Amino acid sequence: MMTSPRVAATTTRAVVELVVALFGSLLSRRFDFDHQKRPYAAHILPVEIFENLYEKSTREEENILGTRPNVSGCTVTPFFSPESSLTVAESVINDAKTSVDIFTPGVKFWSRERRNDTSCGGVLPSRAMEKESFPVFFALLNAARRNVTVRVLTNKYDEEEVGCDGRVTMKDFLSLAGVQVRYYQSTSFLHAKYIARDGGKALSISSVNWSRESMRENREAGVILQGRDSLMTKTLFDRASNRAFEYDWKRAQKHTRNIEDITEEEMAIIKGTTSGGVKPAEKEVATENMVRRNDIQNDSSKPFVTKMEPVLLGKGSSIELFVSPDFSRETLLRFIRSAKKVVYIYTYQITDDEIVDVLIDVSVNKNVKIFVMLSPRVYADWDRKKAGQVQTRLRKAGEGKNIIVYSAPKHFRYSHLKFIVKDGRDGTFETLLMTGNLSPSDFPRGNMFEPCHGKSSCNRANRDVNVLFREKDGAVASKFLEVFEGDLKMSTDYSNPTKY
Repeated sequence: MMTSPRVAATTTRAVVELVVALFGSLLSRRFDFDHQKRPYAAHILPVEIFENLYEKSTREEENILGTRPNVSGCTVTPFFSPESSLTVAESVINDAKTSVDIFTPGVKFWSRERRNDTSCGGVLPSRAMEKESFPVFFALLNAARRNVTVRVLTNKYDEEEVGCDGRVTMKDFLSLAGVQVRYYQSTSFLHAKYIARDGGKALSISSVNWSRESMRENREAGVILQGRDSLMTKTLFDRASNRAFEYDWKRAQKHTRNIEDITEEEMAIIKGTTSGGVKPAEKEVATENMVRRNDIQNDSSKPFVTKMEPVLLGKGSSIELFVSPDFSRETLLRFIRSAKKVVYIYTYQITDDEIVDVLIDVSVNKNVKIFVMLSPRVYADWDRKKAGQVQTRLRKAGEGKNIIVYSAPKHFRYSHLKFIVKDGRDGTFETLLMTGNLSPSDFPRGNMFEPCHGKSSCNRANRDVNVLFREKDGAVASKFLEVFEGDLKMSTDYSNPTKY
């Protein structure tokens, strides 16, 4: 049967329109978080502070920091999910006396409900106070109610739930209760996981999202930076991370929620004082969940259990803090190229071809041994496909000798942590902890980033916070290598990632 040219053309046009509609829908979902309004120019330089800084301080540094106190006593406390992440987030907020500043990609209740007859999201405030299981929610409320200035910077998603009909989202509840909540707009996406209290007296930098899965089921990694006199962390805060936060905060969109549909009784709950609310034994629950998954998988072995112990920063050590996208790619590649003998990488995914090129070059031309452990599961379809391609290149280049790639233990939902440990100059140990992945958006090319909203092809740039430790005694590095080696015992030869 012959089809007329007119019918064929109509059919072809319909198919094309359908494909465009579907593809456009996928793009809008993938990048529905991107609300950058103006071009972003990199301007925050990496800052490195030495343990004995003030013995060699310049006049400029003296003008910035004042006198020359002894800065020894700075502690670094590595922590990991699922054992310690929830405890850390709570404790940093609970210890705050004057201020808490937070970067987090998302802010949602852990226990939320939807009604079938409406598009309203969130829950009634009374139900949130009664049923909510996310302890950080209560920690933030309590901080605001003891007059601590709490600022939360997060992303706005086009399709996220909206509170109405008397119901509130977590952002609604917090903002109505006195927590300042704004939406990030400086670059494509806010990817950093960062908490600073009391003007830099303590900093938490990690891969931990504010989700039940990230804190209870994933393998994540982070550090708390804190000092006896806090001047090391204060300097890093003033000259790097807080510069990024204040820049982003000024350009962010304020979260608002009208109160016309909220009853006086429910508003009184929002404005009142919390009583209890924090659920007990969160750490034990997370461990029990992992053991239960082991039993389901008929696996008699148990996952490596991490410990959270403070490490005193040794003499001659330094801490370097740098933010993405500001000169972060150059800093990362320089770090990798400086390896002398060995590199350990434990991360969620590698999807950047240039980073892989540098790893291969270091391995082949400098005879550096590279051990890589990656998540056996990757959530996003594009990332999962690209990760498989990139890792195939790595394995072929290493021929199973200089580059060895493993899949992390499947006890975790996702191995979402991001750290690299290597040897460095003059026999030092160097540990890089990142909030971002080894991807083009977390370590983007260039120093000028145009708005990408609505574009399918664009040089997207994420905001991340990264911290690098250089030490002679390797005290910090040993904590991360302990986790690498502990999880390595339950790893497998690399296979392309799947979805959970």
